[in-house]
Amino acid sequence: MGDAEFPESGLVRKSYVIRQMDLPPSVKLTKRSLLRWFALSFGLISSGESRSTVLLVLEALFTLLLTSKKNPSTIEIQSFIKEKFQKKISEKLIRYHLNRLIDSGLLVRRKARYYLNNNPYAEPDNLHESFNHWIKQPVNNSMNDISEVLMKLTDAYRK
Repeated sequence: MGDAEFPESGLVRKSYVIRQMDLPPSVKLTKRSLLRWFALSFGLISSGESRSTVLLVLEALFTLLLTSKKNPSTIEIQSFIKEKFQKKISEKLIRYHLNRLIDSGLLVRRKARYYLNNNPYAEPDNLHESFNHWIKQPVNNSMNDISEVLMKLTDAYRK
């Protein structure tokens, strides 16, 4: 059965990969382990992934956005990675990783610069609040809708 056979497929707005993972205290000890945990739990890398490119992009992005208070371009992210980690990553690959964050709703691009998609009801440049507004809240709403549909299905099949 193809997607064309499901009229509901047109109702899909976004897709997320969220992994339920343990969060041991050791993960909270370094930025690097926090980045790895976030990337894995949010589906930015797969569980068997050995490539760390996304971690370099996240490190550069979060440092430039949150520490340096800059809205970086891909060139600036590329330069940061080259300077700090002595690694050359293509602009295309950097854009690929950034586009995944844009697709999730966490990041926006304006005039070739990247901005945190701020929660309109919170302080600007708060990664936690942006995540809650653009990702956690819609996912929770979807979970509530799934629960409601399962309740109605239970009722429908018991009749």
